[in-house]
Amino acid sequence: MEPAFFALLVIIFAAGLAAGILLGKIIRPETDDFADPPVRIGQSNVSGRGVFATRSIRNGDVIEHCPVLELDEKDIGGELLNYVFYGEHEKKRLVAMGNGMLFNHSSFPNVAYYLEETPLGPELIIYALRDIRKGEELFYNYGSDWWATRNITDIT
Repeated sequence: MEPAFFALLVIIFAAGLAAGILLGKIIRPETDDFADPPVRIGQSNVSGRGVFATRSIRNGDVIEHCPVLELDEKDIGGELLNYVFYGEHEKKRLVAMGNGMLFNHSSFPNVAYYLEETPLGPELIIYALRDIRKGEELFYNYGSDWWATRNITDIT
């Protein structure tokens, strides 16, 4: 093989490789939601597991979209009763996927949620009520019904 021809093949290969890398960077999305999730599960000082910020989160930022299963109240029992959300209908309960079930209670919550219908089904949208620091535990307010149905006084 002629040295000039070999050099040409090397140049063509290197140019193709460089073009592929450049094209990959252009096509690939800038951020990957899975690469740097905003929360992690860890040991809580409040109760068992908790959800903690892995980075600073600003007031109003959406923290997580949690797909939910809507079940009849009669289909929920045992320990699962402590982890479901009340649905829009009196006899419905929502089982949240993702980290949605693992947020602990505070009377002074730093996150809240709302139910949204999506093309794939209902989701709980969890968002920040105020700026949250990296490492801070995230809390919902479980609401008075949660405590009343267990004959427990709301803890603060």
